[in-house]
Amino acid sequence: MDNTMPTTGIGGHDMRYLVTCALCALATAPALAQEGFDLDTITVIANQTQTALERSGSTVEVLPAEEVRDAPTARLGDFLTFQPGISASANGPLGTTSTVRIRGLGGAYVPVLIDGIDVTDPASSGGGFDFGGLTNAGLGRIEVLKGSQSARFGLNAVGGVINIQSLRPTEDGVHGFAEVEAGSYDFRRGVLGLTARTDRTDLAFSFSRTETDGFSASAAGSEPDGSEARRANLYLRHQFTDTFAAGLSALHIDSDAEFDEFGGDGTAPFDEFNTSEAHGARAFAELATGAFDHELALSYFESDRTSFSNGFATPFEGERQRIDYRGSYDSGGIWSVNFGADYTEEEDLNLAIDITGVQGEVLLAPTDAVDIALSVRHDDHSEFSGEWSSRAALAWRIQEDLILRASASDGFRAPTLVQLDPFFGNPNFQPETSESYDLGIEKRFEGDDFVRATLFRTDIDNQIFFDGTSTRCPSGFGCFETGDFKGKGIELSGQVAINAFLTLTGAYTYTDAEQNSAAAARVPEHDVAIGLGAAISPRLDAQFTVQHIGGVTPSPFAPAANKVGDYTLFHVNATYRVTDSVDALLRVENLFDEDYETAGGFNTPGRAAYAGLRASF
Repeated sequence: MDNTMPTTGIGGHDMRYLVTCALCALATAPALAQEGFDLDTITVIANQTQTALERSGSTVEVLPAEEVRDAPTARLGDFLTFQPGISASANGPLGTTSTVRIRGLGGAYVPVLIDGIDVTDPASSGGGFDFGGLTNAGLGRIEVLKGSQSARFGLNAVGGVINIQSLRPTEDGVHGFAEVEAGSYDFRRGVLGLTARTDRTDLAFSFSRTETDGFSASAAGSEPDGSEARRANLYLRHQFTDTFAAGLSALHIDSDAEFDEFGGDGTAPFDEFNTSEAHGARAFAELATGAFDHELALSYFESDRTSFSNGFATPFEGERQRIDYRGSYDSGGIWSVNFGADYTEEEDLNLAIDITGVQGEVLLAPTDAVDIALSVRHDDHSEFSGEWSSRAALAWRIQEDLILRASASDGFRAPTLVQLDPFFGNPNFQPETSESYDLGIEKRFEGDDFVRATLFRTDIDNQIFFDGTSTRCPSGFGCFETGDFKGKGIELSGQVAINAFLTLTGAYTYTDAEQNSAAAARVPEHDVAIGLGAAISPRLDAQFTVQHIGGVTPSPFAPAANKVGDYTLFHVNATYRVTDSVDALLRVENLFDEDYETAGGFNTPGRAAYAGLRASF
C-alpha cells in the first residue's frame, strides 16, 4: 500500500497554495480561552465503540438533530451537500432518483444506515440507496464517516458511511410535536413525532407524509411529475437490569412517483411512474459484564419496487437478513479491544448470496494526547474467495486546541446481484479493491468555533461501471464493464461566532476525480457552501445559505444541450416563535431562480417558497 499523501497532482501549485494557506491560518490563529471548548461530542461509527470526536483519527461530520430538523432544503441529500466533501445529483423533482456522493463516490460505495438497519437496495443495479424521496422530516442526528471503511463495515464501504438516526427522546416524560408545511409545486407535508423517557426506557415514534405535484423531470418534457411518500420510524430501548438492555428499531417507507424516461417523453401518454415499498427492523440485546461489553443484533430489510413505462411493468425485489455480534474489552489502561462477527444473506429475483465476516479492532492511547485505532476484517463471500481489509487511524492533540488526524485504509466492494447477472453484467466479475488516505488538522477556538483542513485520496482498481456502448452482454442497451477510479482533493471547513447574534459557517472542497482516465461524471471540481445564522430577535431566527458548484462533467448519457456546469444557489429559512409551543416556519429555496442541472437532461426546481407551523406538546 502506498502511504504517500498527495500534495501535488490536484493542480500542482494550486494544491500547494491551498494547503499552505490552510496550515498557516491554523498555525497563526489566536489561542483563545480553553474553558469554552466542547470536547464531548461523540461519534458512534468511527470506531466500533463510541469515541469522542477529538480522539477519532477518521474524518467524521456530525449533524445534530436540530440542524437536520431546521435544514434549508426538504430533500435530505441536498442538505448533506452543505458539508465538505459531499455532493449530490438528481434526475428531477422530489421522488425521482437522487445520488449522494462522498469525495466523488456514491451509490454502491456509500452504505446508508437508518437506526442500524442497512437500507441500501439489494435489487438496485449499483446496490446503493436512493435519496430521491427522503426528506428531513422526523429524522434526528446524522453522522457521515469518510474514506474507505471496509474494515469497519465490510464490503461496499469504500467511499464512506452515512448513519442516520430517527427521532430520539431528549428529556424525561412524554413529549410530542406536529408539523405541517405547504408551498410551491403544490408541496404538502405533515409530520408527527412522539417520545417518552423514563429511568429505564427510551421510546420514539415518527410519521411523515409528503406530497407534491412537482415539475417535469425531463428538460425536454412539460408535464409535471409528482410524488407521494410516507415514512414511519419506531425506536425502543429498555434497560432491564443494570447490566442488560434490549431494544428494537423499525421503519416503513412507501412511495409513488412519476418520472420521465431518459431524454424526455417522446410519445403520449406520459405515464411513467414507480411504486416502492420498503420495510426494515432491527432487534438488539446488550450485556455489560465488567470489563467486557457484548451486543447481539438481528436485522431485516426488504424492498419491493415496480417501474411502469411504455405499458410494461418491471419489478425489482430485494431482501437482506443479517445477524451480528459485537464485543469489547477495556483493559482499564492504555488499550482496549473490539471484536465481532456477522452473517448476511441477500437475494433479488434472480440471485442469492451470503457473506460471513469477522473483525477486530485495537484502540491505543499511549499518551493523553495520542489515540490510535487499528482495525482488520475478513469477509467470506459465497461467490468469491475471502477478502481482507484494514485501517489505521491516528488522532494527535498537538495542543489542547490543535488536532492532527491521519488515516490509511484498504477495502473492497463485491459486485452486486445485478452486476453478476449475465443479462447486464458478468458472473465472472471479481471484487473491486481500494486504498484510501486522509490527513487533516483542526484548530479549535472558544465555544464551537473551529477551522479544519483535510487532504484525501482514494484509488479503486477493477471498478465496475455501466457502459452504454458495450455490446458484450445480451441486454441490447449497454453492459457493466470494469475500469479504475482515482480521486483526490482537499476539504476546508470552519465556524465562527461573529457575535452573540451571528454565526458564520463555511465549507470548500476541491475534488479531482477520474474514472478510466477521464473526469468522473457529476462530481464537482469546486464546491463552496457558506451559511449565516442570525438570531434577529428573541423570537426570530433566520439562516442564509449560499452554495456554488463548479467544474462538473456531465455523464456520457447527457444530451448535447444539457445545462450541467457551474451554478450558484441562495436559500433562506426562518423560524418565528409564536408562543412557547408554536413556531411559524418559512423557507425559500433557490431564491434567485437559478436555471441549472445536476444530471444532464433533468430539470431542477426554480425559486420555491414554503410556509408551515410546528407545535410541540
